[in-house]
Amino acid sequence: MINGTLLLDKPKNITSNGALRIVKKELSVKKAGIVGILDPLATGMLPIVLNEGTKLARYVEAYEKEYQVIVKLGLMSNTGDNEGVITKTNKDDPFELKDKFIKMTLKDLVGIQKQIPPMYSALKVNGVKLYNLARKGIVIDREPRDINILDIKLISYDEDELSLNIVCSKGTYIRTLVETIGDKLNTGAYTKELRRLRIGHFIENDMVTLENLSKDINKIIHVNHMLDNFKSFVINDSDILRISRGQTVSAFSAKNYDEIAIKDKNNNLLGIGRMANGLIYPKRLIKFDK
Repeated sequence: MINGTLLLDKPKNITSNGALRIVKKELSVKKAGIVGILDPLATGMLPIVLNEGTKLARYVEAYEKEYQVIVKLGLMSNTGDNEGVITKTNKDDPFELKDKFIKMTLKDLVGIQKQIPPMYSALKVNGVKLYNLARKGIVIDREPRDINILDIKLISYDEDELSLNIVCSKGTYIRTLVETIGDKLNTGAYTKELRRLRIGHFIENDMVTLENLSKDINKIIHVNHMLDNFKSFVINDSDILRISRGQTVSAFSAKNYDEIAIKDKNNNLLGIGRMANGLIYPKRLIKFDK
């Protein structure tokens, strides 16, 4: 049984759910899920958790993300990308922007901030996906959410297009960020191209294409390595039995952690626990091999 995460290099013009269906069929996997949906327009890293790997999906989702984005200046879109209705603006001419001004504007957008999710998104409100309402011309109030823009680099500026590298927290909508950039530059903007390069410690070289799923099956990230950037604690054989029964074990540590990776002496991941007052409390366990 395959337990872990497949880092799919999602192609353009396919939904994330469509890609998931292909993976499940090709690899004969019954239990699988997506971590961090990508729009049909977007390409790049789409983590698909498999079998026991699904238990760790929320931890992968919390990792920071890195994107490469092409920003079209001087135009607006009702969807925030080039799949929507494109309209011209009466704002400043993007051809007259200076690199220095662009870099200063991008620098000002780095940090923790509030962002309102776009109507054209898969976010659910009262059980209904926002894009289903948007397609009917319905706009509702959305609560702003805390996001963190860790870094924005200007790769190039050519006439009315910016090429950017963006590192951000989970929950960040790049299309909305691009619109904010357009507002700050007083030109208007939409997302022309978007590619996700990295999620946490998962890197671009580990991605697998749909065409090479069976050929590159060895690239699947084993469940043991899905949380390699977590603080870990090794327990002995007798404590493994206690943990498997949902009981606490002694940690012999003065430090407390809300989440810690529990491993055996062979570095196999047993699950996620909480360490407090010298004890480890199991929170989410991986199925033990029989």
